Amino acid sequence: MTKPTSYSFGPYDLQEVLVWVPPEKSQDSLFWIVLIHGGAWRDPSITAQSFAEPAVSKLLSGAAPRLDIPQGKSLAFASISYRLSPHPDHPQDPVNTPSSSLRTARHPDHIDDVCSGLETLHRHHRLTVHNYILIGHSCGATLAFQALKRCTENAGLAVPPPSAVVGMAGIYHLQDLLDNHKQGPYADVYASFLKGAFGEDEVVWNEASPACWPDHHSDARMIYAGRTVLLVVADGDDLVEPQQRETMRVSILGGSKTSDSKDPLVQLDRKEDCNYSEMSVPGGHDEMWLNGERMISVIERVLQVLRTSDDTHS
Repeated sequence: MTKPTSYSFGPYDLQEVLVWVPPEKSQDSLFWIVLIHGGAWRDPSITAQSFAEPAVSKLLSGAAPRLDIPQGKSLAFASISYRLSPHPDHPQDPVNTPSSSLRTARHPDHIDDVCSGLETLHRHHRLTVHNYILIGHSCGATLAFQALKRCTENAGLAVPPPSAVVGMAGIYHLQDLLDNHKQGPYADVYASFLKGAFGEDEVVWNEASPACWPDHHSDARMIYAGRTVLLVVADGDDLVEPQQRETMRVSILGGSKTSDSKDPLVQLDRKEDCNYSEMSVPGGHDEMWLNGERMISVIERVLQVLRTSDDTHS
């Protein structure tokens, strides 16, 4: 696999964007897939590179499938690394660990870094509203929607919003995730990583949860106007329940949590000009990205939805 170019955007080791660009392609000919890894805001074993490689290595190979890329462009890839919160299974000695390597992040450090990563990518490669999409897995999906919100609200972020956001097994409602696992064998684990990343304040949790935004801001759904949104679940996911997607669907579209469709590739609505779709893939929570073919199927799907949206508006 081609070695990525690395752009640093801060003094910490994890403040980095990795970029894969096909050779001999001009800036204007590129369409960007921007990836945000998961890992419960704290797992150092999941990195920007390890998250991207299973799919990117295939898509940059000679055997890559043909994809329907907007405007006939060529795919380029970026994967954003961000500071992590402490992990009890990966302790660090603050005395002997360089300050640049310490994992002590607390919200909003994670999303601040993702936005700085987007600004860095924009500075080097000129992102536009038509030439990139965000794809986040698990807590990376949380961060992708938080980044969309900042881009759309121009909250000190000089980056245009993406044309699409994809959430894969996303965490969209923090309190619901905790409540749904309170009686399970890993209740302490869920409480540990959520409180480690966001503290104890319920207000902070709600403000950070994309599914809660319409409860606090009457115009919150406007961030989805003109955007394509694809929410993906894994059929065998035992870590993040599909209810998270149902709650997020209501947050985006309003109405009922139930969907009559059983089609794993379903386009449900175009509420307020949001082109909303859902998809299911086989396997477990991390197989969605560890198996590059499954990530590629998600990329293929969102590109198809974008093409449909472009044809509708042309």
